[in-house]
Amino acid sequence: MRLLKNSTRQRPKVSLILLDWSVRESFHLLHYLKQQTVPRDDFEAIVIEFYSRVSDAVLKFEDEVDTWVVLDMPASCCHHKHLMYNAGIALARGNIVMIGDSDAMAKSTFIATILKNFAADADIVYHMDEFRNMRRDLYPFNYPSFEAVLGEGCFNNAGGRTTGVLNKQDPIHARNYGACMCARRADLIAIGGADMHIDYAGHICGPYDMTFRLTNFGRREVWDMDEFLYHTWHPGQAGADNYMGPHDGRHMSTTALEAITSRRIRPLLEHEAIRLLRTGAARSATDILDKLVDPRYAAAWNTLELEQNGALRRWSDYRVPLGVYNGYRLEAEVDRVFAYPINQPDTQWPQDGKRRWVFEGGDAAEVKARIDRSIPLSLMLFGRFAATLKLLARAGQSLSYRSQRISVPLGRRTKIVLAGILALRTVLALLVREPRRLVGRSRRVLFEAGSSSGSLVTLAVTLRGLAGQGKAQIPASETLVLAEDAQTVFLLPWLARLRLVPRLEARRIAGVTDLERCLQELERQHWSGRLIVPGLLYTRFHTTIAASLMSRQAIIA
Repeated sequence: MRLLKNSTRQRPKVSLILLDWSVRESFHLLHYLKQQTVPRDDFEAIVIEFYSRVSDAVLKFEDEVDTWVVLDMPASCCHHKHLMYNAGIALARGNIVMIGDSDAMAKSTFIATILKNFAADADIVYHMDEFRNMRRDLYPFNYPSFEAVLGEGCFNNAGGRTTGVLNKQDPIHARNYGACMCARRADLIAIGGADMHIDYAGHICGPYDMTFRLTNFGRREVWDMDEFLYHTWHPGQAGADNYMGPHDGRHMSTTALEAITSRRIRPLLEHEAIRLLRTGAARSATDILDKLVDPRYAAAWNTLELEQNGALRRWSDYRVPLGVYNGYRLEAEVDRVFAYPINQPDTQWPQDGKRRWVFEGGDAAEVKARIDRSIPLSLMLFGRFAATLKLLARAGQSLSYRSQRISVPLGRRTKIVLAGILALRTVLALLVREPRRLVGRSRRVLFEAGSSSGSLVTLAVTLRGLAGQGKAQIPASETLVLAEDAQTVFLLPWLARLRLVPRLEARRIAGVTDLERCLQELERQHWSGRLIVPGLLYTRFHTTIAASLMSRQAIIA
C-alpha cells in the first residue's frame, strides 16, 4: 500500500471517498468540488485506488485531492469495493463520510446540502439520487451543462426529479444507492464498516450494505427530493465482464437484502482496521495504516478461483446467512448452522465477543427440526391453518378471475361453478399431458402457502419472545402488527385470545398508501409501542419504513 498524499485539513466536516480500480477515465467530480458554496476547508477528497495505477485522471485534479491511497492489490485479484470503502472510512477526518460516484457532475450546492440535512437531523443515512443520460456524444466527458444532461437521452428524468425517488413500489431497485451515500463516520465505525465478505467481491456490492445495517442501528434513511447528481454515458458503466456474487436477478446483493429482514447490524466479516477503531484499540488512522490490507485478500479474491468456484471459495471464518425460519435467523459458519432469535436484534456487541445462539446443528435441516420441536403444537397447527386459508383464498381469487372471462350470460355463482369445472378439466389435462408442469405449478403454490404459514409462526414466536423479555401482560394498544394478507390479520387476534401470544392490534397493509397512512398516524400520535413488521413486507417497503420515525420502533419478524 502506498500513501501518495495525506490530508492536511484539520477539521473537515465532510470526507468524500472516491474509488478507482484502474477503470476510471475521468474524475470530473473533483472539478465540480472546486465550485462549492462552502469553504474548501469544510470538506476533504479521498481517492482510493485498488490496484497499482497512478491515474492520469486523478493527476489532472491533483490539487483538489487531499488524501490519495494506492492499495497495490495484484492484478490477479478481483476488485472489492468494500475494502476501498473501509480504507476511506479509516482515513477520513470528517464527521460525515460521503461515498459516491467519482465521475458524476454536482451542483455548487452539493456539499452545503449534505451539511444542511445533517444539521437538521444527525441520526440519518442520507442519499442523493442521480440523473443518467445515455447520449454517446457526451463521451469522452466534455463538461455539458446540467440542462443538457437533463434533456435528450436522460431516461430517468420525471419533471425535474428522478424516477427513482418518485418510485414507492420498488424503490430498492429504482434508486441509485451508489450515487451518493452519506453517514456519520462514528456510525459507520459503530456498525463495523463495510462488509468484507466474499459475496461482495466484484460487481454485486455497494454502500447499500451499510445503509441497510445503519437503519437496523436506528438511523433513518433519507433521500433528497431536490438535490441530485448527474451522470453521462461511458463504456462499461453497467459493470460488464465483472465477477458477480449472489444477487436477486436485478443486481441487488441477496446478502445485503438478508440484513434487512434479519435486522443484522454487524458485517458478516469485519475489516480489522475498523474493528480496532470501533473497540478503541486504535485511536487514529496512523495506528491502523498497516491493517488496511490483509495479506489473505489476494488469495481469497483471486479472479480465477472466483470464476471457478464462486461462492464456494470462502475463508474458514466467513459466515453465510441462510434466511429466517419460524422466528429465528439462521447462519452457517464453518461446518455448523446456528439459529438466533429475531426478537433479540444485533444491537449490542457482546463484551466477550461471542455471539449467542439458541439452536445449532450440522446443517439447516437439523436446526429447523429443533426449532419446530420448540414451538407449541397448537401454534404449529395455526400455521398450517393459515396456509390452508391462503390456498383457499388463492383458489377463490383464481375462480373469480376466470368467471369474469366467461362471456355467456349467466349468474355470478353459476359462472364461478363453471369456472371451477373448467379449471378441474385443465388440471386433469396437465396431469396426463404435462405432469412436470403441473408439479412445478403445485410446488410454487405450496411454497407461497408455506411462506404464509412461516410468516404467521414467525410473528407468533417473535411476539412470545418479546412478552418473555418484559411484562407478562402488555396492553394491546402497545403492540401493533402489520401484515399484507387478510389471513394473518384474522388469525393473530385469535392467537391472543388463546393466550398463545400477548395481546395486540393487527392491521392490514394492502399497499404503500396504506403503509404511509399508518406510519403518519402513529407519528401524529407520538406512539411509543412495539411495531411488528413481517420480513417480506419490510423488504418490499423498506425505504418507506426506514424514512419514518417509526422505523426506530420497528421489530422485523
